[in-house]
Amino acid sequence: METTPHPPPFLVSVLCVSRNQDENLRRCLLALSQSSVAAQTQIVVVDLASTDQTATVLAGFPDLTTLRLPKNFGWTKAANIGLRSTLAENILVLDPRVELAPDAVEGLLADLEESGPVAAVVPTLRQEDGAPAVYLRRLPTITSLRPVFEAPVVPAAAEFVEYPGVYALLIRKSFLKGMNYFDERYGEQWPDAELAAQVKRAQRKILRVPAAGGVLHPEQDKRIAASLLEADWHSGAAVYLKKHQGAGFAHSLGSVFGSLFTGKVGLVRHMLAAAKIDGTQE
Repeated sequence: METTPHPPPFLVSVLCVSRNQDENLRRCLLALSQSSVAAQTQIVVVDLASTDQTATVLAGFPDLTTLRLPKNFGWTKAANIGLRSTLAENILVLDPRVELAPDAVEGLLADLEESGPVAAVVPTLRQEDGAPAVYLRRLPTITSLRPVFEAPVVPAAAEFVEYPGVYALLIRKSFLKGMNYFDERYGEQWPDAELAAQVKRAQRKILRVPAAGGVLHPEQDKRIAASLLEADWHSGAAVYLKKHQGAGFAHSLGSVFGSLFTGKVGLVRHMLAAAKIDGTQE
């Protein structure tokens, strides 16, 4: 009896969380459609209640797995929701601002190791004008909570990087499962730092791959209140410091008094409520 062959498993699942990034998202998805491994790629887009033309953009890519959330639940919760729909063992967490080169995903896959020192890989990004993109940082510490963004010193040479964010980061799902996915005490900000810290805690590395390239475009306005965004940052900082530095309460107290001193009443109100971007404000 003749049987119908099963389709080959996906080589990689791309997870893209987006809010009001219609132009960037269109460019990002078009680039993925031209990838050298496009036929073996699953794309999962989680839309955080966008109010721009995102729905029209997504309609133009019918092969996507699209999850449209009714509220802005924040990046962390959205990423965890999206991960439940990913089918491949290799997960590429991709910011809609990033336009990857056709061979970038294949290049990243070649350098990811299952059990070796390299737990995650990232491409070498440039700006629209061709200059190196400024997207690398050191991990935050109690004395340097807002580390300075830097560009690769020698873009043509591979290097281990400490905190590359999640602009385009390839990692195995088994690693994410091992850290119980993203800690939902974070809202919009800090889960990328948490991921980098967990890689370091596991005594593994994140490798920047020069052969995998892409363009990092400017972010469009997400239309999030500035005071809420700042409160979300402080809330996440307190969680991160408590987990990795043992100083979360001190940060929360200091940020509240500092905001009172500068007259940021709206920010103080959000911080006293331990506000984070999780959909409860909508």
